[in-house]
Amino acid sequence: MIQKSLKRINSKIISNKTLKKTITIHFCSKFSEIEKILTTANYSFLKQLNFNFNYGNYVILPDINGKISSVIFGMKKTRKVSKFLIGSQLSKLPKNNYLIKNYPKNENTFELILGFYLSFYSFKEYHKRSKSLKKPTLNLPNYKKKNKILYFAESEYVVRDLINLPANILNPNYFEEYVKKFSNFHNTKLKIVCGKSLKKDFPLIHEVGKASSNKPRLFELTYKRSNSSLNLTLIGKGVCFDTGGLNLKSGFGMMNMKKDMSGAASVLGLAHYLIRLNLNLNLRILIPCVENSLSEKSFRPGDILISRSGKGIEIKNTDAEGRLILADALTYSTEKKSDILVTFASLTGAARVAMGPDITPFFSTCDDFADLLKKSGDKVFDPVWRLPFYKDYNKELSSEFTDLNNAPLSGMAGAITAALFLKKFTKSHNMFLHFDIFGWNTKSKPGKTYGGLMQGVRSLGTAIEEKFFN
Repeated sequence: MIQKSLKRINSKIISNKTLKKTITIHFCSKFSEIEKILTTANYSFLKQLNFNFNYGNYVILPDINGKISSVIFGMKKTRKVSKFLIGSQLSKLPKNNYLIKNYPKNENTFELILGFYLSFYSFKEYHKRSKSLKKPTLNLPNYKKKNKILYFAESEYVVRDLINLPANILNPNYFEEYVKKFSNFHNTKLKIVCGKSLKKDFPLIHEVGKASSNKPRLFELTYKRSNSSLNLTLIGKGVCFDTGGLNLKSGFGMMNMKKDMSGAASVLGLAHYLIRLNLNLNLRILIPCVENSLSEKSFRPGDILISRSGKGIEIKNTDAEGRLILADALTYSTEKKSDILVTFASLTGAARVAMGPDITPFFSTCDDFADLLKKSGDKVFDPVWRLPFYKDYNKELSSEFTDLNNAPLSGMAGAITAALFLKKFTKSHNMFLHFDIFGWNTKSKPGKTYGGLMQGVRSLGTAIEEKFFN
């Protein structure tokens, strides 16, 4: 399962060693930069092509035997360019060993390498015939951050594969088997709560998932290092499919609801990255895993549910189920010490309206770390933007019949009220972060195929490294 995702990434396609036989790639913006390094014939050929040197355009030049002698890449920016474009274009080169010799200093090598790795991603699990691509090899002598980028690419493959799996395959039963394999791969301790124990100890998770024949459960993975001073808890929303329950979604709204477990996929992706880096931390992962289905057992609008914390919740909308299962997981998480408490969830459509599909909104109770997180996201091409825990909107969560309601009917500030709802189950944790992710790419772009997408993971992983391990 996880091995299947990792197997598709060939770590050797980026080489730090100087290879004996390589084809040189030249990056340039005008003819004068390459006149002295090309043969007369190739320079004349390039002139006759009237090559424009626009950013990302390239030409493969032959030698006298018809073999590739060099590749010319244009770097002239005449308009805004897509992220990962150069890496994506490099991935299209014929299989061979290429030497990147003069990559401009004002260009980002991290972006190039990550874009190169991600450009080979495809989800062909259910294609009858799927041919493996013959990949070129890039030679980058003395580049020291290769492993960091490789681990980010591995995490992305893991996350995308999980999100792209259809719900008839990735149900709570399959997810349990996946988590077991993940736990074995990383040598973590695994606890699974289901059945009567779940109903007793995690009543909201039970209530949301009880309508499905695939029973709800909670996964808890624990990774510990000796003498670690940092305790990190990651909680991911694991709704394998969301019909909306009795507040049934439209056909269009239900189309991509296999991705409603993208929060769970994200915390596994982040855990993979942090463990691969061999950081000295204690890591706890909680995944409430359910299907929000329709049956005579479905919870209903108007029901009052009692959470693990003891708080009563009036159900205004059964399609606001993610915050319910996260509430019980958050309550459980606070019963042990945690320096950083994080939730990842595809929680609200309001977040998409506010930020669109590319920018991930997050909430934070720590101003300094929020600033670092924003800068980290920019650095690793994983844009995030902070939204406020605006206290005055707490009144929207009130109920005339019990402590809270799960879905304010005003329709205003939906991402903020959902975040405030979660915060009520954190015991005022001083470093609580919530990511309201989309987890989906609506149109193929360089380095990003259509379908599942990892968001917020690179930004948070980088911020944790910088704050606690540099």
